[in-house]
Amino acid sequence: MKKYSKILSIIFISFFLTHGFFFIDSTAKGNQFEEIQCLFGQTTPLITEDSDYSHIHIDHVDSYTYIPGNPQLPRISKQYILPLGSTIEQCLMTKSQLFSLPVNKPVAPCDYPTPLTSEIIENQAIYSIDQSYPQKPYELNVGTGLLNDELVTYATIFFYPIQYNPIQQKIYWSEQTHFTITYIPPKNTYPTSNEYDLVVIAPSQFAQTLNPLVQHKNNYKVSTFLKTTEEIYDEYQGRDREEQIKYFIYDAAKNQGIQYVLLVGNIDLVPMRRAAIRVYHDEDILTDLYYADVFDALGFFSSWDSNNNNKFSEYGWNDGLIDHVDLYPDVHVGRLPCKNANEVTVVVNKIITYESSSASNPWFDRMLLMAGDTFPNNGVIEGELVTSIIGQHMQQYGFELVKLWTSLETFRPININKEINQGAGFISYSGHGYEQGFGTSPPYVEKRIEYFSPYLYGLFNDDKLPVVFLDACSTTKLDFTVEDLLEWYPEILVRILTMIEGEPYAMDTKYPCFSWELVKKSNGGSIASIGATRVAFTGVDENGAHWGAGFLNTHFFERYQPGKTLGELFTGSQIDYLNGVGKECITLEEFILVGDPSLMLGGFS
Repeated sequence: MKKYSKILSIIFISFFLTHGFFFIDSTAKGNQFEEIQCLFGQTTPLITEDSDYSHIHIDHVDSYTYIPGNPQLPRISKQYILPLGSTIEQCLMTKSQLFSLPVNKPVAPCDYPTPLTSEIIENQAIYSIDQSYPQKPYELNVGTGLLNDELVTYATIFFYPIQYNPIQQKIYWSEQTHFTITYIPPKNTYPTSNEYDLVVIAPSQFAQTLNPLVQHKNNYKVSTFLKTTEEIYDEYQGRDREEQIKYFIYDAAKNQGIQYVLLVGNIDLVPMRRAAIRVYHDEDILTDLYYADVFDALGFFSSWDSNNNNKFSEYGWNDGLIDHVDLYPDVHVGRLPCKNANEVTVVVNKIITYESSSASNPWFDRMLLMAGDTFPNNGVIEGELVTSIIGQHMQQYGFELVKLWTSLETFRPININKEINQGAGFISYSGHGYEQGFGTSPPYVEKRIEYFSPYLYGLFNDDKLPVVFLDACSTTKLDFTVEDLLEWYPEILVRILTMIEGEPYAMDTKYPCFSWELVKKSNGGSIASIGATRVAFTGVDENGAHWGAGFLNTHFFERYQPGKTLGELFTGSQIDYLNGVGKECITLEEFILVGDPSLMLGGFS
């Protein structure tokens, strides 16, 4: 297992010369300050029209603003990597001569996510004011996060080359825009430690059952130790148990070199932070990113509550991120939401068997792509497009692609079970999801073909276990209860299901969501699952997935290389999201990893 130090002694600033934009390398400015300079060059924008709106394009730029109801305009991002602890002093922007063009119709607003509404709604706070949008033509996001085995400071410029005045019905741009970012490198290097790779956090009732996993990891030179929640609560202060656990992780990452954190226990046993996301009916979002993002932009503890109102990572589309939170993961975090020692035994045995096996097994080289038309008659066939892009990337590593698509009439529960039973290294699903399954439609027809949790009883893939990415809503809702289950099945079936799960029939009893059902299945299922704890959304067009769940799904697999761990893929996709989309908190926080983040994909041998 690779170790990491907590400082980069070299600044990695890349040259970029494509798409009509170019960047200049950083330059020294005395002994204290250093500068990053970049220059954006631009061609004349292209304006197209439909029956209601104008659409603004720039050659080779396919990223756009994403705030629903606000004008949709091109956006470019550029990332720089600085030594950990660097302090940004200022960011100055200068423009060349300003140009303008009239638009005959209002610039189209960004769509609201399809699960919420299909209406096109203009934000009148923007469209009725005589001023340019965006008012500030750039954002600078700074945060501490992982780069391979290092903690670094990320500085990302999000530049809006076009500004729009809705009252004047004009767009404005400059042929050249120059940025100078001045920063102070850290005076002191951060202490380094290679003591441990992985910490397992669990209640003491699971300690004995987890010992074989700890020993297994240490045997494969993944330096591992177990820390009980009871020990954490005794040794660390905090406003609540979530913060006490986070203070321990912060300490372990800073002083013991921890890269990986495995939480073992459901949300009653190992609590989960609820983020104050005001989008889906003011519903808080369950997230484990809280435990991964332990450092702020300067390398200090990040409480996720900078205004101290006991609301964490406060966010709304129109307000943006209210708390000062950088959201970059600093450690790889995964969770096994076990409720009892029997479930711990099952998942521990699966991990040990998986990692002790060889990646040369032929079943590992199969990949299942499961999808259909997520939103019929809404443009492209979203799910099949996303999984096709993923498949193209994975083919370069020799994976045999099995397309379970509605367009091919291969997306059927019986066929899905048949293909999983043959074994697969990975499954990518893109479509609709629920707490108890998933489903999608044939092309251009709203008629979902669905797969529900009881169908898992037909899985007998034994030790041929895939990693599953569920690009969908709610499949990982870890606060799902028996009362919620009654909305799915008749009471008599609920009684049978709860009896099988070994829980008393109580309305508030936690009942396993679909992704956890996959992982905890004793004679098959999956080795890990990634999914959303709440309603998800996606932004897909003919060029691919630009934000939302589809973006994470795509970038998770684009991060794959032989010899990578599961956590590296998941954390990498989150970092790609921050650097490519920005601090859109809903997707970033609701998608979690159900599995061991230190899992060596394909096994060690």
